[in-house]
Amino acid sequence: MRFIFLIPFLIFQTTLFAQNSPGIQDNYDEIFGITREEYQGKEYLRSWVKELDQEHPLSGLINNNEHFLGYWLTNFTNREAYQQLMEIEGEEELQREFIAFLKRDQQFDPLMTDLSKKANNREIIADTVSMDEVLNVAVKYFNILGITEEGYYKGKVCAGLNGITQTLKERRPALEAFCFSAILKNLQGEEYNMYNEFVVAIKELYKQDLGVDRDERLLRAQGAMFSLMRNNTQLRKMLFADYEKRKTFLPFVIAQKGTTEKS
Repeated sequence: MRFIFLIPFLIFQTTLFAQNSPGIQDNYDEIFGITREEYQGKEYLRSWVKELDQEHPLSGLINNNEHFLGYWLTNFTNREAYQQLMEIEGEEELQREFIAFLKRDQQFDPLMTDLSKKANNREIIADTVSMDEVLNVAVKYFNILGITEEGYYKGKVCAGLNGITQTLKERRPALEAFCFSAILKNLQGEEYNMYNEFVVAIKELYKQDLGVDRDERLLRAQGAMFSLMRNNTQLRKMLFADYEKRKTFLPFVIAQKGTTEKS
């Protein structure tokens, strides 16, 4: 087990799917797991993306996309359906119903099918995006959540509490998952430390008078944060470096120049 997320809260391998291999749906039980746990007297469901054996034909795709797929589980599944899963007591039945739920989920399952097809069959033309489009999504995860009574900004990098739904008219699941997973892996990394970059950007906000009214100041601060991170050289480098490592297993291509198509 390598990736875990909480509900309702918040390597490279050349082996590819053969044309006559089973669909990715048939592998859901090997890829995703779920169990019931308790925290501070309250029950919750913990689900995760499993690590596959290197011999598994999907190991490259899954093991290189653990946080990516975890993001989809959190943000592109029917959250109301989890309430029904909470009523299941047996662990085996819970796992069985969870997998059945993923297979019929009208957001999640098509995304998984598309990912598998594009990543495992290079003859299928992947969507092409520009680095500007990638950055437009990535900066939304550096969120200013509020202002304290003392006047300090409250910032957070989060899969759920972000500026995606408030700023993007059209959701872009593949870009969202890629950006968040890249940021998460490099939040406090040795080569790229996005947490430090975020702190530096927050300090820049204090150099500007962004308003007397608290709500107006907060809105301007968030816009300024997006702009600061959009022009952050380390963020751009980190995103492209992570893309280069995992591009074989992603459903899109980052173009240096030219026309782009949405993913």
